[in-house]
Amino acid sequence: MEADGGAISKETSNVRGKARRRFKIFWESMFSLSNTPLGLVAGIIFAMFYTNLIRFRSWSIAIYPTVLTSKGAINGILAGRLSTGLHVGLIKPSLTKNTRYYHVILSSQLALSLLIGLLTSFIALLITNAPLEELNLILFTSLAVQAISLGLINPATAIVAFIAYKRGLDPDIILYPFSSSIADILSTISYVISLMIAFWLNAAGAIIIHMIGLMAIFLFCIVTYRFRNESEYWKTLRESFLATVLATLIAMISGFFLLQIEKQLEEAQEILVIYPALIDSLGDVAASFGSITTTRLHLGLVKAKISDVRMQFHDLAQIWCSGLIYYAIYGSIAYLIDRNLKSFFIAVISFILLSPIIFLLAYSVAILTFKNGLDPDNFVIPIETSVTDAMLTTCIAILFILLY
Repeated sequence: MEADGGAISKETSNVRGKARRRFKIFWESMFSLSNTPLGLVAGIIFAMFYTNLIRFRSWSIAIYPTVLTSKGAINGILAGRLSTGLHVGLIKPSLTKNTRYYHVILSSQLALSLLIGLLTSFIALLITNAPLEELNLILFTSLAVQAISLGLINPATAIVAFIAYKRGLDPDIILYPFSSSIADILSTISYVISLMIAFWLNAAGAIIIHMIGLMAIFLFCIVTYRFRNESEYWKTLRESFLATVLATLIAMISGFFLLQIEKQLEEAQEILVIYPALIDSLGDVAASFGSITTTRLHLGLVKAKISDVRMQFHDLAQIWCSGLIYYAIYGSIAYLIDRNLKSFFIAVISFILLSPIIFLLAYSVAILTFKNGLDPDNFVIPIETSVTDAMLTTCIAILFILLY
């Protein structure tokens, strides 16, 4: 009897082990998204300063989605390169003793950040009809936001990647969701700090903002000179710049739609609170699927065919379910804040409507860039996250107008 009991126990254990392996991606995705509630911290910060600081200038509202999107896009490039680099041996899981390839990737992040800050300034000036004399303030405020956030986000992303890799977790699934949640908080803090300096410290604030921007430009000149002969540096800039410019242009759509409902948002604080978390979660689940695809393409485990997405349907379904669960949680939090069921439906309906489009986009970008000899890690997350941000903001604005 004991032998039979042992055999049954062993068989039960094997069945459970197979079930865990079968739904491994679901549990890892749930774990990776467990960090997205940090987006609520970013939302609370945004809501706290919305009336007295952020609405002080219309362009400051317009650049917030761009701050989130551009940092998400640039951080997404870093996350994609780190996860793939760790898998194929181009990067070591160490902050202090790493490869030249790793340092080249980090240096390219600074160049991208400053270029995006420059682009953001001119677009914000155009879509908000701000006076031309404010361009200087908009420019250096945008550069300051980018510089401060980069100095905080990049080390945090690398630490998450190396810890996950050393502990046997798949960085393709874990890294971007964790790092993007941290990036949302740090970029929002950097955004608020920069606005506080620019608006509340008068002449001294203008000097500080200019000093931060000029120091970032000086550092950019140094790293560019150091890696001037590195083909990987210029390749990363060339490919990533196209993706991040596209991401920034699309993100300004989000800024435009926020401007359309800026007054109504004062009376719907619950939407402001969950807004960064909603953007973060949808972008994260799609980024996980896109990152899995890029790694499998590099390793030859999947073919560069759009039709082969069916072969990954099991993995995709697990990631989708994890995303829906978190959206239901955020919708419930919004409901508890204001006891308005409409907020819950805005969250859940937006995920159900947009997630299939975003998943297909991430997969298609991975396949098409890989087939054309480009590195999909430079394109998938930036394009996917920017489209996610723009579509989700647009969808929320439309649902907001219809339901409120």
